[in-house]
Amino acid sequence: MNTQNVSRRKFLKDASAGTVAAVAMSAYGKAAAKGDALAVLGGSPVRTAPFPAWPPVTAEIEQSLVAALRSGKWGRTLQGPMQGTGLVVEFEKRFAELIGAAHCLATGSCTQSLHTALHAVGVGAGDEVLVAPCTFIASIQAVLMCGALPVFVDVDLDTFQMDPGKIEPLVNGNTRAVEPVHIGGLPCSMEKIMAVAKKHGLKVVEDAAQAHLAEFQGKKCGTFGDLGCFSFQSSKVLACAEGGAIVGNDGALLEQCYAFHNLGLSAKGGSAAIGTKYRMHELEAAVLLPQLATIARQTQTRNDNAAYLARRLGEIPGIVPQKLHEGATKAAYYIYGFRYQKEHFNDSPKQKFLKALRGEKIPFTTMYFDELNKQPFLEHTLNSPTFRKIFSQERLKRYREENLCPSNDQLSAEGVWLPQYVFLGNTKDMDDIADAVAKIHDQKDQLARL
Repeated sequence: MNTQNVSRRKFLKDASAGTVAAVAMSAYGKAAAKGDALAVLGGSPVRTAPFPAWPPVTAEIEQSLVAALRSGKWGRTLQGPMQGTGLVVEFEKRFAELIGAAHCLATGSCTQSLHTALHAVGVGAGDEVLVAPCTFIASIQAVLMCGALPVFVDVDLDTFQMDPGKIEPLVNGNTRAVEPVHIGGLPCSMEKIMAVAKKHGLKVVEDAAQAHLAEFQGKKCGTFGDLGCFSFQSSKVLACAEGGAIVGNDGALLEQCYAFHNLGLSAKGGSAAIGTKYRMHELEAAVLLPQLATIARQTQTRNDNAAYLARRLGEIPGIVPQKLHEGATKAAYYIYGFRYQKEHFNDSPKQKFLKALRGEKIPFTTMYFDELNKQPFLEHTLNSPTFRKIFSQERLKRYREENLCPSNDQLSAEGVWLPQYVFLGNTKDMDDIADAVAKIHDQKDQLARL
C-alpha cells in the first residue's frame, strides 16, 4: 500500500490489528516500522546504491588531456589574458563568456586568485577586509597574506551567508574591501552588499569559489564586484584537481592581476611590479575545457533536486533547510546545507545524528563550520613579528575583543552539508536522503545508544 498518499486514519483502518501494532506513522507522513533499527545499530540502511561519482572521468576529458600531454606544451604561453594561444588562453576566453565577464585570468588555485585579486585592488599592510567566518580557510589566509586583518561579519542563520545588515557597523577608516563568500554556491545578497560598499568607497572581491553559474537577480556571481574568484579543485562543480580563475570587466585591473601572477612581468613586456608565480598550466585547462559543455545542464539538475529535497527535509521536525536570499535566481549547490536542531532528537548531539546518517549510507561534511574566527592560525598570525609591526597592540587587543560571531557559533553547532554530486541523480536519490533523515528522527530514541 502506498502510505504516502493516504491519511493516518485510512492507514490504521485498512491495516490489520497485527500490522498496526508493528507500524508507527512517521512525523513527516510516511509509515515507519517500529522494529526498523538504525543501520549503525544493525538495521538495514536506507541507501543501497552509490551516488554519482565525482570528479567526472569521461572520454572527452581523457582525449583532451592526452592531446595536451602529447603536444609537449605543458605550460601556458606568456601573453596576457586576451592575448596569445594555447589551452589556458582558450579556457580563459570561454569561461569569461560563460560567466558574463569581459576578462578572465586562470591561476593555479582559487587561493592564488584571491591573493592576486586582493593585491590588485590595493589591499595591503594595515588594511582591513570584511569577510564571513563560514567559509574555507583560504578566504581568510588570502587576506592575511596581504598583511591585512580579516574582520568577520556574522552570518545570517537562514542562508548561512554574510549578513549584509551587519557589515556597516564594522567599517572604519582602515577598511579597504569586502570579500563576500558565496558559500555552498548560494548567492550572497549582492544588491545590499554592493550598496554598502559603494556608500563607503570599498572594493569588492567576490569569493565565488563554489558558485559557478550561480545568479543573483539574473546576473552571475563573480561579476558584481571589482573582481570575482573561482575554484576548480577536484570537488568543485568544474574540476581539474586544482586551478582557479579571476574574472572582471576592467582590463587594466586584469593586467595588474596578470603581472602579479606572472612574477611581476607585464603582458606587454618588462617588469611591472612585485609578483608571484601563480600560472595555470595547459594540462589543467585540457581537463576543464570539455566540462564547459555540461556544466549548465548539471547546474539545472542540482537546482531541481535541491528544491525537491528542501521540500522533503522541511517536513521533518528539527531539520531546517538552508534558504536562498531574496533575489537569488539560481544556485550552484556545490554543497547543500541544513541545520540539525537536537531538541527535536531527544537532545542527542549532532555527532550522534551524523553517525546515524553515515550508517544509512548518506554522505555529508561539516567543513566550513569550523568557526574560523576562533581558529589557532589566526592568533598565531596576530602574534607574529610581522603583524605586531603592522598593527598596534591596542588595535590587536580591540580586534580580539570584537571578534564575536554568535550566529555563526550556532550555525557551526547545528550545520550539516551534503556534497554536490548527490544532486546529479534523480528524485529517488533525494527521497533516499530525506527518508534516511526521517528514519533517524522516527528512531531518535536509538540515538542514545550510539
